[in-house]
Amino acid sequence: MAISRITYTVTRTFFQEGILPKDAAVLEFGEANWYGDVPTETLLEDIGTLIEDPEERDRLSARLETAVAGETETRPFDIAKVYYDLFYGCREVTAIDLSGTDACLRHDLNHPLDLDTAFDVTINNGTAEHVFNYGQVFASMHQYTRPGGLMIHEGPLISGWVDHGFVNFQPTLFFDLARANNYDMWFFAGAANPFEIHQFPDRDAVLEFIKAGKLPENAMLLAIFRKNAEESEFRIPFQGYYSGGISDEARKSWRSMR
Repeated sequence: MAISRITYTVTRTFFQEGILPKDAAVLEFGEANWYGDVPTETLLEDIGTLIEDPEERDRLSARLETAVAGETETRPFDIAKVYYDLFYGCREVTAIDLSGTDACLRHDLNHPLDLDTAFDVTINNGTAEHVFNYGQVFASMHQYTRPGGLMIHEGPLISGWVDHGFVNFQPTLFFDLARANNYDMWFFAGAANPFEIHQFPDRDAVLEFIKAGKLPENAMLLAIFRKNAEESEFRIPFQGYYSGGISDEARKSWRSMR
């Protein structure tokens, strides 16, 4: 549950491209802390570069200075909140976590949520793999994301990360979720150390990358969904190989990489 360089890099790009909502209401599934592979000096530089209003720049810079100077256990969480303030324009973030700061809502994510509002952005920064009933996390995020809003997922991809959580995720999970629920999707894979990141236009491109032996050790994924503009119930996906939802090339890859 951390904001890594992978997340930061993509978020900054999406901000510059106008994909992120403005003044967004954000819901975290697992309270995120500042992972530390992006220096706080970079965050300060981006405040100066990306924020046009001088008063807003001064406010955010002062908030970051206070967070960095903090000597309490909440320091990495406080820095993460400045990141949300910069890129999503939200001064407050709602977080659900059984072991986060005192500001969190306490809830076991294995079970459905009962909230009285929806959000512009819901974020799973490496939480779902620690939840045994991880399908409920995806369903809850769908339920509490407003139509047209974003759902952001980061987690371990395929292999490595031994005993990090209950599961490592396969690409097919995200492509099949997007297909079942008519999401727009952006899919990335990379690694934290040494840092690398790659964007893929479709499932076939991901599989070709993996077949070529290019997937790094302890690989991470970042999948961003945009919910349909019309509200709909969450649909549980069927795996693309069995539902006819993949190409002939993807079917060949499925067989050859077993």
